[in-house]
Amino acid sequence: MGSCFCGAEGVVFLHYSSKHLCEQHFIRMFDKRFRKTVRMGKMLRKGDKVAVGLSGGKDSTVLLHSLAELKKDLPFELIAITIDEGIAGYRARTMKPAKSECEKLGVEQHVFSFKELCGKTLDDIMKKDDGIPCSHCGVLRRYALNKAARELKMDKLALGHNLDDMAQTVMMNIMRSEPSRLARLNEPLTKSSRLVPRIRPLMMAPEKEIAIYAMMKGMPIERVECPYARYAFRGHVRKMLNETEERYPGTKFKIVSSFLEIEDALRGKYSKGAAISECSSCGEPCSKGVCMFCQLQKS
Repeated sequence: MGSCFCGAEGVVFLHYSSKHLCEQHFIRMFDKRFRKTVRMGKMLRKGDKVAVGLSGGKDSTVLLHSLAELKKDLPFELIAITIDEGIAGYRARTMKPAKSECEKLGVEQHVFSFKELCGKTLDDIMKKDDGIPCSHCGVLRRYALNKAARELKMDKLALGHNLDDMAQTVMMNIMRSEPSRLARLNEPLTKSSRLVPRIRPLMMAPEKEIAIYAMMKGMPIERVECPYARYAFRGHVRKMLNETEERYPGTKFKIVSSFLEIEDALRGKYSKGAAISECSSCGEPCSKGVCMFCQLQKS
């Protein structure tokens, strides 16, 4: 390992910029980038009521800490919403550190479950359904988080999506030929009174750097993978992008930066498909007709 520009021994090497950083300057760089992302995206305003989707994993835990720190300079209300999907041997292990970190930071935590939402856990659903678990889980989680944030009268819903997540989502939408979904990835074109605006302050932070930051800050992170993760198309795209990033450092930054540059053009071209309406069955936000939550309930 080489030396940091300050002369201290480097502990982190950033391949995409060919820089060695010591612990102090890595943390400083991470915090500065976090605030720049919030500022450039105009994600927060003084007095906002912000809910963090807190799973207890590294991304959402770092997001919670970073927002709690930002709150010292930009006063806003901060709470956490944790969704219990009902996955045996998995979610219980992350809910404990999530609760602990909320207590440590003095952040109010609200816990909701799939069982309360639709009468079944994800494990129950998968016992009777041979579909893809992540498709069910993604629909239910988005539905539950938005419903909870709205009922708690929040102005913003902060999600822990990192640079890797964003790059994967962009590529997945391209590979599936779904440009209208890509058009509403970062922010819906038409705001619904029932849709709580989502913000992603970690969208320019690589997943590995979030893990390093959490370790340096002494955050209790459970290193456990969801047992259903192996079924996801996202896993294939993740592997592909990681291999490309290894060979061509900076690829993920370029994908997300390119998306942000053409975002307005995408919204303009696919405005009809990107618009947000309300489900004709339950009234929750959806792109058209009956939302996926209601479709899954009927299947």
